[in-house]
Amino acid sequence: MALAVRMGIRIRAPREFVFQHLLTPHHLARWFCNFAQFDMKGPAVGSKFRFGGDYAIAATDPPGWPCEILGGEVLKAVSFKWPLFGAETRVDWRADETAEGSTLRVVHTNLPREESTCGRFQDAWRVCLGNLKAVAEARDDSLRPDSSPIQDRRVRLNVLIDAPPSKVFSALVERPMLAQWTEDLNPAVEPRAAGVYRVRRLTEPTARIVKLESGKGLGLECPDGAPARRLDFSLEEKGGNRTGLYLEADAVHQDAGLRLRCAWSDLLVGLKNALETGETGFTEPYAEQVGRD
Repeated sequence: MALAVRMGIRIRAPREFVFQHLLTPHHLARWFCNFAQFDMKGPAVGSKFRFGGDYAIAATDPPGWPCEILGGEVLKAVSFKWPLFGAETRVDWRADETAEGSTLRVVHTNLPREESTCGRFQDAWRVCLGNLKAVAEARDDSLRPDSSPIQDRRVRLNVLIDAPPSKVFSALVERPMLAQWTEDLNPAVEPRAAGVYRVRRLTEPTARIVKLESGKGLGLECPDGAPARRLDFSLEEKGGNRTGLYLEADAVHQDAGLRLRCAWSDLLVGLKNALETGETGFTEPYAEQVGRD
């Protein structure tokens, strides 16, 4: 049976404004893909368009993936056909008004497999929607899906967060804040040397704290057989009360590298949104966002 990804995200911006980010190339370039090209007459039912690039959900070189618009509602919804890995997948985007702005829902059906070129389709969509939330709310975008090869069994990620280092550090070591941005309702953390650190999708199995510097960084060591042997979070104070967060993972298993990088990218985008707005914004739990048709 084919897979389907279904998720929504809350955005503090008007529905019409959010919808403008769905079919305009320069807006799409900030959250969805490197490039997009539509029919000269503009998007319409039956018209063709292409998109792609190395930070699209599924990477491809120019001229990009050949897609066709299947239907929609003015300034509210659009559906398109996306031939992908030998299957005719379908994507539905729908923006609805809410009391605080809008909610954008994504449904991607008939997926032939769980993995894209950059990691899980689910994680890649979450990275993109997290960026759309930030962009539409007039904040900075950050990490993107990345299909480039893992070099030297090492993953490096960085994100700029509009919050002071002390607050970012607290989000790494305090259970209530960890639960908010990782969506793990029962994280285990003992903020001390050799303390336990276990967060779903971040450290599995349980890691141990080997470095703990308040406001500066956190180092974790994972047991033999873990997807990555060592994770280091470094914090750097930036101007305007902002923080640069740098994640470096060493001894990453090559066969799991892309999946881990995409999952960690999703988590860091969620951390940024949670610290800047108080929520990751997703409307359903992680475990309920993928199913089989």
